[in-house]
Amino acid sequence: MNFRTACALILSIVFITACKKQDDNVFLQNETTAGFEGYSYVDSLKIQTCTVREDSLKTDSLSHNLLGIINDPDFGVYTASSFVQFKLPQLGNVISSNTLDSAVLFLQFTSNTAYYGDINSDVIFNVFELSESMNNTISHSNQTYNYDPNPIGTFTGRLNVTDSLTQRSLGKTIKGAPGISIKLSSAFAQKLFNANSSNLSSQDNFLSFLKGIALVPVSIPAVGKGAIAAINLKGSFTKIRVYYNDTMQSDFNVQTDSKRFSSYAITGQGAQIMLQKSFAGNANFDTTFVMAMAGAKTKIKLPNLFSIIKNNGKLISVGKAEVIIRPLAGSNTSIFPLPTRLLLFSQDEATGLNAGLIDLIEPFYGGSYNSANNYYKFNITRYIQSLFTDYQNKGVNNNRGLFLTIPSDFPVAPSRLMIDARKGLQNAGIEFRLVFTEL
Repeated sequence: MNFRTACALILSIVFITACKKQDDNVFLQNETTAGFEGYSYVDSLKIQTCTVREDSLKTDSLSHNLLGIINDPDFGVYTASSFVQFKLPQLGNVISSNTLDSAVLFLQFTSNTAYYGDINSDVIFNVFELSESMNNTISHSNQTYNYDPNPIGTFTGRLNVTDSLTQRSLGKTIKGAPGISIKLSSAFAQKLFNANSSNLSSQDNFLSFLKGIALVPVSIPAVGKGAIAAINLKGSFTKIRVYYNDTMQSDFNVQTDSKRFSSYAITGQGAQIMLQKSFAGNANFDTTFVMAMAGAKTKIKLPNLFSIIKNNGKLISVGKAEVIIRPLAGSNTSIFPLPTRLLLFSQDEATGLNAGLIDLIEPFYGGSYNSANNYYKFNITRYIQSLFTDYQNKGVNNNRGLFLTIPSDFPVAPSRLMIDARKGLQNAGIEFRLVFTEL
């Protein structure tokens, strides 16, 4: 390539930005500049945003589980229940010839920051014994297991994620990781105490004897109150402990292959959320909503993305494509803080559900909250390039829109977000920034 050809190629870079009208939302940045200096204006590219329903989430393989209930004035009442199997740390430990004292359930919190809501308000949940075995067919957040309706224990109080969990061990009091303890009913304690050699001869036999337990919130807190915390069911301090002979104990713990599962329920969502969901993504709103626990997500459409293609036979080469998401001013508080990160998906052609973007595996994908700039930024260059490539080379339009969600894991957090989805405002609202040239 000679010098004159190189200069011509640089000059052929198209540099467009939109910031005049409500629908103008796409900033097309010149590849040769670091910022937006010298840009011109067009009114062709648009963005549309709408809150839509989120499908149920796979919750039988999360790194941690959620437990609690929140009454959110905008997002409704959201409840997280958890179900878990306990197993034998050793086989054949029959203790029924001794004298029973009590049985206690210990639950270990994930960390002192892994919670959402008002941690200083009381939460009430019951402990139930499962009446059906845990299996591989119940795996998503809208499912549940059957349990005996008579509780074997009740917790009422604060989910204090900073207080060390006190346990009595071999007659001594020890402190461990933060958590809570729940004294279990005498009838349930007697059942475990009476387990015979057959019940304790194998893990399968024990799981037939004790199928598992359910942890289920049972009381709705006042508006703006309640909390949900992440619990580490695999933690070393999570266990059912049977005390006997004053200073002796027998433990049942959650092992690596124990089944764990969380069930989510959301009721009473705000009128604006329900209204937007009724449009199934076929509308445009300047405030949209995203909620964890399968509560809601935002659909983002770029309806005339391909309008930048000229009738000159040249192909679009994308240098950079970014989506900027900003929270609605005043919508987050210390009780309802912003999510630490978001995810951006495409829409699967066959199912209509979330489909991973190829950019997700890239280190520059983004999605984490930038407190200095008060935004979440995604780099989706490879995805946008694939849309142009399929459209120009194959005549296939895969531009079905994007879904903005809160991750279901890493972190496991029941957070929510109101989005400032105004369009056409540079460095405000929602933005789609595109750098491209013609080849």
